[in-house]
Amino acid sequence: MTSRAAWLPLAILASAALLTGCGEEKPPPAIEFGAAKPAGDQIGLKPQSGTAVALSEWPDACKLVTDPEITAILPQAKDFERTPVKVTITNFNPLKAADPSTVGDVPRGGCEFEFALPAGKDKSARNSSFTVTVTAVADPALVAARYAEDKKKEAGDDNEFKDLAAAWGTKGCYSYGGALNRTAECYQGPYLFEVTGSSSAGGLGPNPGKKATLNETTAAEKQRYENWINKVLTPVVQTVGARMS
Repeated sequence: MTSRAAWLPLAILASAALLTGCGEEKPPPAIEFGAAKPAGDQIGLKPQSGTAVALSEWPDACKLVTDPEITAILPQAKDFERTPVKVTITNFNPLKAADPSTVGDVPRGGCEFEFALPAGKDKSARNSSFTVTVTAVADPALVAARYAEDKKKEAGDDNEFKDLAAAWGTKGCYSYGGALNRTAECYQGPYLFEVTGSSSAGGLGPNPGKKATLNETTAAEKQRYENWINKVLTPVVQTVGARMS
């Protein structure tokens, strides 16, 4: 399992209102949402019963989602960049000594996918990202057991736990953390992985304007957050899960 680093928190941040020359508010461009369209080859690893896969055979996380698969989810996304994230794996099966080839560092076990979404006058590149982290590749029975253990632990914490079951297209998923650090852990066959992300594109949802009430502003922020979870992270999980089927 990983020694968890501080992943980029999932935060849907409302962009500051843009003003025209007349002093009127101009909302940021609306973000268009598509759907998951997995197109890549399946990884195809088949670990033997009771064993973990050698780290040298693990998939490159930066190849788990292609540029066309991202634009299928977010048609306006552009200016893509990928940054590998090192993952450290310890003994996956406490009932037996680990094969030395299955523990240690995986230099590309995780990957941060950065890209730009329309943001009005704010031309800062790559204002959005998600991170995919593979945390185990082993016998599906071992992966399912580890997933159940992780889920039980997170469900017992006060962290807004939500059991998603198979709703996101994998054998199982759950999410935890508040609006600033939402993370999903999912499993599919011999793979266990996590997904998180964030965007500062204001057009992800409604923008009630500077004169909005606190309730209106709060409702708009909630909608932007839900759009990111339901219309971005969900199809990302579906895309990754299809590759791991």
